[in-house]
Amino acid sequence: RSVRVCVRVCACILMVVPVSVFSWHRDGNPLPITDDTFGNMESIQTVLTQEEKDSFHPVPSRLKKGEASFHHPLTVHGSYSNRSPFARRACVVNYIADGVKSDTNDVLLSGTDPIAKGAPVKGRFFPIVFDPKWAQATS
Repeated sequence: RSVRVCVRVCACILMVVPVSVFSWHRDGNPLPITDDTFGNMESIQTVLTQEEKDSFHPVPSRLKKGEASFHHPLTVHGSYSNRSPFARRACVVNYIADGVKSDTNDVLLSGTDPIAKGAPVKGRFFPIVFDPKWAQATS
């Protein structure tokens, strides 16, 4: 019940592994982040099964400045290391459906208050960005 939006501020190549969204997770949870610098796409190989390694074929999504990629949050995606002298900039926005409940008592987003396990995820940093009732009100 969520979608990830990656908006590129500069031109770069976002790599996605299309088959990963179907089964590359662990008990419904995303694979762990294996490179804190996000510059080594191959580091994910350390946590993949042999079957997953055999189907690891990243596909380039050539985003121009200002373009966005919409994909499921369990989709393995990223970029290879930046070998240019220019900074690579991007903005990632995660959308979740209204009514999604927290699955932890820990902080969901650095700098925010924790949301109790089982409580709806909502508040200043988790706003409703679209409510179908808004569209009905204008028609």
